[in-house]
Parts: sequence; C-alpha cells; structure tokens
Amino acid sequence: MHTYETIFITPPTLTDDEEQTLVGAMAQVVTDGGGEFTVNERMGRRRLAYPIRKHDEGVYTRFLYDAMPDVTKELERRIRLSDNVIRSLTVRLEEDWAAAAKVEAVEEAERRVRAQAERDAAEAEARLRGDADDRDTLDRDGDDDADADPDDRNEDED
Repeated sequence: MHTYETIFITPPTLTDDEEQTLVGAMAQVVTDGGGEFTVNERMGRRRLAYPIRKHDEGVYTRFLYDAMPDVTKELERRIRLSDNVIRSLTVRLEEDWAAAAKVEAVEEAERRVRAQAERDAAEAEARLRGDADDRDTLDRDGDDDADADPDDRNEDED
C-alpha cells in the first residue's frame, strides 16, 4: 500500500447536505477498496487564483489515505465523472513525506480538539458569569429593583 493525498474543489453553490453526500461517496470509494484514511478534512471555502468553470470561490476537501493504486485510479475516475468537482489533484507521497504528513495531521487534529475544548470552556464560563450577574441583580420577587434604596418605599408598606 502507498500513501496518497487527494485534494478536490467543489463549487460553493452546493448545499451542506450535497457537499457531505459527495465527500461521503468519494470517501466510500477509498474504504470500499480497502484503503485507510488518515485525514478526511474539509479545508473550507477559499478564493480561487483564477475562475474555474465560472466560479471565483470553491470549497476544498483533503483526503490523506493509504491504499492500493487501483483504488486511487477509481477515485480519480469518479471525481472526473462528477459534475460537482471543479478541480482535483492526487499525489503519491514518498515514504518519509507520508510519515511526516501523518504526524502533522494527527498533531493538527489534536490542536483543533484542544482549541474547541478551550472555546467551549470559555463559552460555558461566560454563560455562568452571565447567570451569576443576572442573579445578583434580581431580588426575591424576581424584580430588577434589588438595589433600590429602601428609603424610597411607599408609605403604605410600613
């Protein structure tokens, strides 16, 4: 088995469901052929260097996988037949490049998980601070007059 990297660009006009279906179908070609994914990554929407099929932007997707050469040929055939892929490139990585790419992919995934966990923790902390601030301003009745001056009460209440 060899390590391959395939990057393909889909038009930005596809809905998320259509894009996920397309990427899933392309990934299925690799897994059905006995390939093993290291990375199946949506790289996001980017501006193209020049218009391709009248599109100025595209959504990039990257596959890094180990497979036999016939799997790669089938994947490229399916990509060429698809009207929803505007450009693609597949390269076979040399052994040392493949090892480095896999290590980098794992480290990048770990960085993303840590960053997402930090964002989630910050959001949760902000929500807790917001709830605590709201509780400080409410009195027992649930009114916002908890910090009102007690001398300003009506005479009837005494």
